[in-house]
Amino acid sequence: MTTLPTAVICTPLNVEYAAVADLLGHRPHTTETRGGSIYELHEFRARRTSWRLVLALTGRRNEETSAAVERAVQEWAPQVLMLVGVAGGLRESRVGDVVAATKVYGYEGGQDTDLGWLQRPDALPTSHALDQLAQQVSREGFWIWRAEPDADAPPPVHHRPIASGSKVVTGSSSYTADRIRESFGDAYAIDMEGFGAMAALRRSPSVQATVVRGVSDVLDDKDKDADRLTQPMAARRAAAFALALLDRFDPEPADAPAAAAPPAPVYNIGAQGPGATSTAGAIGNGATGQVVQQPYRYYEGP
Repeated sequence: MTTLPTAVICTPLNVEYAAVADLLGHRPHTTETRGGSIYELHEFRARRTSWRLVLALTGRRNEETSAAVERAVQEWAPQVLMLVGVAGGLRESRVGDVVAATKVYGYEGGQDTDLGWLQRPDALPTSHALDQLAQQVSREGFWIWRAEPDADAPPPVHHRPIASGSKVVTGSSSYTADRIRESFGDAYAIDMEGFGAMAALRRSPSVQATVVRGVSDVLDDKDKDADRLTQPMAARRAAAFALALLDRFDPEPADAPAAAAPPAPVYNIGAQGPGATSTAGAIGNGATGQVVQQPYRYYEGP
């Protein structure tokens, strides 16, 4: 049983998983299979402590991600969980930027009536502690050197909401894009897994959780050939920012093994002399008692 604090990084796509693993280097690690899911375990040495860092591949879409995150929390009981990967950019975000989510909108909830679609927004906040830390990490700017050692300056980091749903949105004039602008106008990125991840953590308030996304495209500029270049870059930047958060996070002390119970006290009680009597007993966990009777021999001396 490890005494290290545990963090879990979940990635929906293989390119995102590979980005995190690559930044962790080629240090020894292990894999474990639990409930059919394969997890990769690393020891991540941060500024204040070392972490047991668990990598998990969740798969795409909110439903699948929600189930995978809930399972990871049950299996590993982490203090920190981050969903890390790529996303489409909204508003002023551009390819290569990072979005550290302050909350995640579920943009698909609503009521379909004869008068039209009535939006019913749903939003889940990310961890306040991680949001505060993200602000500090982005101000310092050193995080980019983990991903790009020769970078002159870090890309912009947007501390804004993310809109999340099951649709692949490929045009800024599409019906879904219009709905997002009308009802979720402050969102800076769009993904397909963030809301599911945060929804899975509603029943785990002790887990500090957030979503970190690298912008790999914008709605009017989706191209599969371009994705082969921009997705690895965006995933690597998101991974570098997430690891910088973990590097600065101050964990709660891990549960130490229970101390052994102190030995039960031993008392010798007796009576000596002509006609003497003694009553003895023992009380408490593990206590034992014994009464010994011996003939009394009186010694008068020479």
